[in-house]
Amino acid sequence: MKQIYTKEEMKKRAIRRCADVLFGQWEEGSGVNTRIFEVLVPDEFVTEGVSLKGNDHREHVVPLVVIRDQAMVMFDKGASVADVSNMIEKYLRIVNISAEEANYLDHDLGLKERMPDGWEFGSGDPLARLKAANIELA
Repeated sequence: MKQIYTKEEMKKRAIRRCADVLFGQWEEGSGVNTRIFEVLVPDEFVTEGVSLKGNDHREHVVPLVVIRDQAMVMFDKGASVADVSNMIEKYLRIVNISAEEANYLDHDLGLKERMPDGWEFGSGDPLARLKAANIELA
């Protein structure tokens, strides 16, 4: 019999599925394309804001490559799928910003696939990239 889930339950299930796939890829020693997040976790579960200057560009608050690489580090250190799910849930967020802001963030600041220097998982502000680019959300 089909189960009916709330949006929050579906989000948690999608993130858990993503962590399961990452774990399987880690176990096999194969690479993981960052698109796995977008395939398994619908934008509607993680979109949280819009820039005051426009909304024509979809931007991950923490780059997917950074999240994927952190998951692999966590598995290397013995973390569970649940631990990785919790990390993904905290850091997988999307905001909509202007194309100009995206260009500045990615190219002028060089933060397309990395977080600002000194940023760390756990203690780092997930919005650090946006703050570095002076992107304000409504």
